[in-house]
Amino acid sequence: MPRALLSSNISPASLFRIVEKYSPTLLVDEADSFLRDKEELRGILNSGHTRDAAYVVRTVGDENEPRRFSTWAAKAVALIGHLPDTLADRSLVVPMRRRAAGEHVERLRLDRADGFEDLRRRAARWAADRLGELRGADPEVPGELGDRAADNWRPLLAIADLAGGEWPGRARRAALALSGNGSEPRDSVREQLLADIREAFEERGPGRLLTEDLLQDLRAREDRPWGEWRGGHPLSAVQLPRLLKPFGVRPRLFRTGPKVARGYEPESFADAFSRYLPGEPSNSLQVNAGAGLADGGSEDRSGGVTAPENGAKPHGDCVVMGVTAQRPGAGGGEGGSGGEGTGGAGAAGAAGAADAADANDEKEVFDL
Repeated sequence: MPRALLSSNISPASLFRIVEKYSPTLLVDEADSFLRDKEELRGILNSGHTRDAAYVVRTVGDENEPRRFSTWAAKAVALIGHLPDTLADRSLVVPMRRRAAGEHVERLRLDRADGFEDLRRRAARWAADRLGELRGADPEVPGELGDRAADNWRPLLAIADLAGGEWPGRARRAALALSGNGSEPRDSVREQLLADIREAFEERGPGRLLTEDLLQDLRAREDRPWGEWRGGHPLSAVQLPRLLKPFGVRPRLFRTGPKVARGYEPESFADAFSRYLPGEPSNSLQVNAGAGLADGGSEDRSGGVTAPENGAKPHGDCVVMGVTAQRPGAGGGEGGSGGEGTGGAGAAGAAGAADAADANDEKEVFDL
């Protein structure tokens, strides 16, 4: 690879300066030891996904003059565990696992790397001879790939098509295996949370869930991080709504006898479930279908709450909140560009609407 630069640790300031100076192929190893808690470093790595946006601005010199630094460079990141969500979304993730005792592979001798020199020269010559064709290529991308995955794979598919032979088919099979729908566990912790909440609604039956009951269910899942969310402490009633806020989902206050507690309605998750858990229908969302809303009461438009008739409080009564949850950006947490851009405004709109409704939420208490 051209101008390979191997590093087992790198700071944000070093990263953009070394890319600006050398335009290397950056090989980052041991990333699990330093990357996760450094948001600035992740942001710089994220910025290098598209050429037009691959810049950061810093002030330099005694006069603090602003200067633009390039972050446009090929990068390979190796770590134990999973990449942060926004970085994984911009990457071709190749999972690795320990070799089993019965598996035989050719050993790679680090002190015998000269054997790759001929291959390196031939690859460089091939790329130089066909650079013009590659720049104008528009390969067909499998429809099963998402927008961002399609962006990631398009250059490699163009190379495969130009190579001809078996390579176009092999490249597309690899794309589907590594980046197709359902090929990997959920990268986003928020998407995993949505899936677990959906299961909680299904297991407990139709109706609302109080926050304390939902947290109890989440923490009991041994294969999930909710039991030891931060510093060995379980996911709390404060942290849960923060994770759900980008989806436009907020807890409501409900009265259970003399007690007032926060909780969630399945209806408030309907939009997020349909967008982020496609092809995974949930019966728990059909709590009002045939639940006798017309029989149990009529809708009170002024208060947004089903008004029971004759003092009845049917189990299937409904709260009409009047806030439509919009789709958050597909990239999640730290923002981005490319395929997820269409969702950014929706996320801001949903969060803004939910924030505006918060003051009223504190004043409304609904009977369970």
